[in-house]
Amino acid sequence: MKTRPEVLILRTITVGAVLFLTLAGCNQRQETTPKQASSVDSEGHQSWETIVEVLLHPRCLNCHQLEMPLINEGSPHIPRVERGADNMGAGTMRCINCHSNKNNPVTGAPGASGWEMAPITLNWSQMSSAQICKLLTTPQDNGDRSPESQLQFVSETPLALWGWSPGDKRQPVTISHAKLIEAMKEWIAAGTPCPPERSSD
Repeated sequence: MKTRPEVLILRTITVGAVLFLTLAGCNQRQETTPKQASSVDSEGHQSWETIVEVLLHPRCLNCHQLEMPLINEGSPHIPRVERGADNMGAGTMRCINCHSNKNNPVTGAPGASGWEMAPITLNWSQMSSAQICKLLTTPQDNGDRSPESQLQFVSETPLALWGWSPGDKRQPVTISHAKLIEAMKEWIAAGTPCPPERSSD
């Protein structure tokens, strides 16, 4: 039985409409996905700016040095103390000589559980924001520490938490602890993006 011309025309129109809608949907997805990815990446970079502001604050930076810690708002440590093999001083000049599990109200020496210099693999003094980011996202360079383990450290370690309640006349970290944790979670969710290294020109 022959198909009537009007039926053939209707079928052709229907097939054409389906193809048009399919292609339109594909194009829409192609246009949307990069925008969504770009938005997530942008949020990740913004979160990193919050994180690095904390990392460069004296409460953090003072102990993330090469050989000698700093004190107060970045002054040299007096008496002179060197890192040592275990990050807790060298020779008779040990951290525990003056520092304990809490601040000393008599001497003014700060204290928290586990008081010591940061591992030398986490020395970021003199580093740019981009260099610090690269260090924290490269386990083979930072002592095999993942971003997730770093989040756990700043979330619950007394030594890290001390930075928000340092006591005496020391300035606490200016970014709230809750905001830092939120920023770190967002940064990790975004794939830990790092800023580009700025030209020295």
